[in-house]
Amino acid sequence: MILMLAVIGFACSDSNNNSDSATVNGSVEQSQAKAKTLTEGTVVTMATVTANGSINTIEGAETTTDANGKFSLSFDASTAQNYVVVAENNGAEAMGFLSTQVENGQSIQLKPIDTESTAESNVFARLVAQGDADLVTKSDIEAMVTSTNESEVRNSASLASQFAVALASSAEARADFFANEVEGNGEEKLNATLEILADAQTRLEADLSAASSTQAETEAYDLFLETSANAFVSAGVEANKAAQAIEIWGRVLVNNINSASTEIKNSVRSQTSIMAGIAIDAAVRAEAEASEMSNESKQAIADAGVQLKAALRTAVGVKADVEAAFENYQEEVQTAMENDSSIEANFVVSVNTEINSQTGAKTIFENAISSTTSADVALTVFATFFSDVQSTSEDNASATSMSSATLEAATNIIILTNLAS
Repeated sequence: MILMLAVIGFACSDSNNNSDSATVNGSVEQSQAKAKTLTEGTVVTMATVTANGSINTIEGAETTTDANGKFSLSFDASTAQNYVVVAENNGAEAMGFLSTQVENGQSIQLKPIDTESTAESNVFARLVAQGDADLVTKSDIEAMVTSTNESEVRNSASLASQFAVALASSAEARADFFANEVEGNGEEKLNATLEILADAQTRLEADLSAASSTQAETEAYDLFLETSANAFVSAGVEANKAAQAIEIWGRVLVNNINSASTEIKNSVRSQTSIMAGIAIDAAVRAEAEASEMSNESKQAIADAGVQLKAALRTAVGVKADVEAAFENYQEEVQTAMENDSSIEANFVVSVNTEINSQTGAKTIFENAISSTTSADVALTVFATFFSDVQSTSEDNASATSMSSATLEAATNIIILTNLAS
């Protein structure tokens, strides 16, 4: 049997009457042949991750689970940081971690227990050891360590380290993008985005705790990914910039685990592509709304987005299938623009043809970004691509009579639909 402990979510929680301690509420289960049973008498202890990634338990911060497999553990949150919870039963041990600073007086509710918690904790420990625990959010780890890959991540220190490096590099790329590409106080909008991601994590914990079926759990995770993908726009970032930020984050993440197995890469690509698809669809629809395109064209673009997101879920991260989904989406959106009376078809065809030629911006972009693992390099590659497409658009715009608003929207749509196709 495998002992499992839930990962502790963000410290967005109810107040505890005892201001001298914080409280973690959760449950411990055993899993045998995929059947979960409640575990009574499991010893649950608070601990911390040290600077070298090892785990030190805190004396006196201990409790046991009740007949329902649940526990409530109080501890002084002012004594350390990088807290983890260790659960032990009959020699089996598992961990869960607190990814943010916790204050005394807070009461934290955990999501239901699964094996992902130990895998996530292993990644978190590596992040602490490499000094990046404050850079990567809990929601980042939650999104990337899944039921598909948790066994490999949990049982391989090397893979856990790869995930930690990848998550740190992608988080750095995200922060750099906000600093350099997001207008109107990028740092403030980044902080607002991180708060929304924290809230999404807290909501996921609550929804999974309340879920009574596999379908309810799936719906909770789907909502989590949707909310995470939309967090940038919710924080006041323009939709097209939000899509670009998520795409660069995902590209750097996948590239940094390139030496992992195909199955692991597919599991991560599945998550990043779904989030990118959600963001790109929202951004393209926003650009279409800002143009003079007909309602029929706007609906065709919206329908293409629905098909894209469904295809990405079906693709489950297989590289060829993910690429095909984005290529089909690009073709559908391009057709909708070509058929709209407010957009000159020759402009759309010319720009797409030029940037996809052997020496075009899209070809140069793909060749450069395909193996980029550095945040700085990735940001430069993306910025160059945006600039080159804008230049190609301007070169072709002189022969058109489109309004400036429609021209800008069409150009942005071309950029967005070529980002991942």
